Amino acid sequence: MREPVKNLDVRARALTHPVHKTGGAFLLNLVFQRLFGTPKSGAAQAARLPLANIQLCMREALVGCHSIHSDRLLYKIDMAQTPAELWCLRSDLHQCIAQAQTEAIAAQRINRLGSVFAGWVPAAQLTNIHPDFKPSQK
Repeated sequence: MREPVKNLDVRARALTHPVHKTGGAFLLNLVFQRLFGTPKSGAAQAARLPLANIQLCMREALVGCHSIHSDRLLYKIDMAQTPAELWCLRSDLHQCIAQAQTEAIAAQRINRLGSVFAGWVPAAQLTNIHPDFKPSQK
């Protein structure tokens, strides 16, 4: 005789709750939903820029930067496969621009990229860099 299925409510919730991009594993989906939120609605996903457009915007931010560091960064931008990888390159981008131009110009260019990542990055992370920010000297 078969034993009744335990945790039927867990399986029922798996069918009614939205499934994250990880596939069908309910517990893994639950962890991702807790960490990153539930999947975005169709309207929010439609507002996302494609990866190629984000790469183009990041390349445009490097205009006027001619060094081995900027060449290396251009390569990393071209090789990125996800918007998250591009998001992680912002500090390198800021550094290259600041070395070729000024900190204020670098902050302006990085701040303009915030709207490009809308829908890909949580809104709480889309903060601006203050152009007059000075790191503390110790």
